[in-house]
Amino acid sequence: MRLKHKIVLLTVYFTLFMALTAMIDYYAYDTINPWIFIIISIVCAFWATWVHAKSHQKSKVDELAHDIEEIL
Repeated sequence: MRLKHKIVLLTVYFTLFMALTAMIDYYAYDTINPWIFIIISIVCAFWATWVHAKSHQKSKVDELAHDIEEIL
């Protein structure tokens, strides 16, 4: 797996986790500091990318990452 592909996977996972935590933050009515959600999203994105890279299985995320690589 190339470095560019891993970076795009990290970006896809980070976007996914940010969207999920943004919804949680919205319904928490800003009682929780938004930086906590950003840090949690970054950590989860790194973890998901690492697990994905170790599994060596193709998924829909790989197809999305490939499409983004073609655009870049």
